[in-house]
Amino acid sequence: MLFSPRVRLILSLVAAFFLVFVVLRGAFFWFFLSGLELPSQELWHAFGIGVRFDLRLALLIVLPVAILSLLPGLLGLRHGQLARKLAVAWLALASAVACFVYIADFAHYSYLEERLNSSVLRFLTNRGDSLQMVWESYPVVWLALLLLVTLAVGAWLGRKPIAAFARRPAPGRGWLGGTIAVALGIYLYALGIMGQTGTVPLRWSDAYFSNNLQVASLGLNPAIFFYDTYTTGTREHDDELLALRYQRVAEYLGVTNPDPEIMTFARSVPGQAPQRPPNVVLIHLESMGANRMGLFGNPMEATPNLDRLGNQGLFFPNFMVPSSGTARTVFGLVTGIPDITWGGSTASRDPQIVNQYTLVNAFKGYERLYFIGGSAGWANIRGVLKNNIQDLELWEAGDYDAPNIDVWGISDRDLFKAAHQRLDQLDPDKPFIAFIQTAGNHRPFTIPDDDSNFEVINPPEDKVRQHSFLGNDQYNAVRLLDYNIGYYLNDLVANSHYADNTIFILYGDHNDRSEPSRHMGYSESLLLDKHHVPLIIYGPDVIGEHRVIERPASLVDIMPMALGLAGLPYENRTMGRDLLDIEGPSYAITFGGDRSHRPLIGLVGEDYHLSMYYDGDNARLYDLKDPRLEADVRADQPEVFQDRKELLEGLYQAGRYMLHHNRP
Repeated sequence: MLFSPRVRLILSLVAAFFLVFVVLRGAFFWFFLSGLELPSQELWHAFGIGVRFDLRLALLIVLPVAILSLLPGLLGLRHGQLARKLAVAWLALASAVACFVYIADFAHYSYLEERLNSSVLRFLTNRGDSLQMVWESYPVVWLALLLLVTLAVGAWLGRKPIAAFARRPAPGRGWLGGTIAVALGIYLYALGIMGQTGTVPLRWSDAYFSNNLQVASLGLNPAIFFYDTYTTGTREHDDELLALRYQRVAEYLGVTNPDPEIMTFARSVPGQAPQRPPNVVLIHLESMGANRMGLFGNPMEATPNLDRLGNQGLFFPNFMVPSSGTARTVFGLVTGIPDITWGGSTASRDPQIVNQYTLVNAFKGYERLYFIGGSAGWANIRGVLKNNIQDLELWEAGDYDAPNIDVWGISDRDLFKAAHQRLDQLDPDKPFIAFIQTAGNHRPFTIPDDDSNFEVINPPEDKVRQHSFLGNDQYNAVRLLDYNIGYYLNDLVANSHYADNTIFILYGDHNDRSEPSRHMGYSESLLLDKHHVPLIIYGPDVIGEHRVIERPASLVDIMPMALGLAGLPYENRTMGRDLLDIEGPSYAITFGGDRSHRPLIGLVGEDYHLSMYYDGDNARLYDLKDPRLEADVRADQPEVFQDRKELLEGLYQAGRYMLHHNRP
């Protein structure tokens, strides 16, 4: 026979696992990437890389069985009954674990558009909320049954070839022939695990041959990628590169007295000493992407109230959050530093950087309040808020006379009611700054049974999918958030003592996963849709007439602009700028992609977008007038490319520096 019993055993097991993994890779492409316009050549290249990762995983799973097949006597598979039982148990367990990993990977990508990585471990710090969210969002019982079935199938598939191997006699080779055969088998096995010839094994970075992270996702294996991200730590700033780019960053931020020796980023703003300081209310719009809104051309009429506010107040059509994620946005808003941490966590969860300077404290003489419908312990948001904002009155789960409707606490309607009731009780002669963090536009997309007149509507699924929405559950969640914004401003605030002297700042914290659409221009074409969210500043009696501010704006600019509109003096030591009172260009930094292993950073300007990996590799320049990932124009604009690259390097390093060197 062509192959020995041992080779047939190993080949049959490896082939079984490998085939399943390749089929799952095809399923991943079908579910998540098949409807996108991606370069076919790059997709095939990524698929080929992924198949080699699949082979590595299959070989690693079968490796303990292969070793047992080589052992002599009762220690080996041929004569040892215990060894055979252990091998079958291992294959069953490996099958179930692999099934669990792939289930988690598909769910993770569906939710965050990222392959499974070690960042999911952050949910273990909030086990109760995380488990409840999983229970409410996914068919847990059916998935558990699937795991049990996989366990049984893995045992059944493993038992048959192992039993066949034990029944067949060992081949009658001589000592030399047997040694050569084993050595050759070990070499080929190791070569398969390496994934390529040479001294350097196939690595996760090989999947990142393109700036297109959706293409890269096709080249990754979730189990191997999780291990790679788990074993890689976070990076600090680069001292030499920051020193080299310091002057460029200082000029851009407008540092009062630049000094590279002490690495200062401080600048003083005198303010206007207003006779009647205005109140400020910041409304956190959970998962509200720009592509959902009529202001940006979406025809589904899901956001009539927000559209009206944008057409009456200050509207920023090119506003970006630096990094996608609620906790990252809360941290960035409060500290003025983009959450550019990586390695599987967020800045709010790092006890070493929880102590931060914040411009919220520059609202001198103001009451300071924060309203969140669920627990502020989620992602250690409570630590960021209470530790840094002086005299903060924090309202969270347990403080409201309203029932929890899901894992995220009370409904947005009840949250607005409670926030308004408390704000209306405050001394009318003393100003306040308040944060209201909504959560309804988030899985499981709960529609509460309350006293509102909100009506669920269900257009044809293909219609809502044509215009960014994943389905009617997400569409109605966006509608409900907008409905509650109208309820708060039109029904509650309109009759309050603070109606005519308040600045309302409404901002999306990030965009949720979306279906492709054709109305978003550069942000969708250049894969910036997760960052592109609305920013509306409303308050006709305070801010004056309607304006559209086309310049790029960032989350970190919100607090300086709020202080500027309030006319208050402050010292700015953050990355943000008052875009309503500056000259020269503005930019928005983005930080995304694989944040746990190899972040992709970018700089959005009025004319170009620069994209590169955090280490400067694979830098590309895109013209926003012709936004295509395949249209890199750096060769046509070398001066622009070099200038933007230096600024992006400086801002990224300055942000990482500030995380550890910007305490009060």
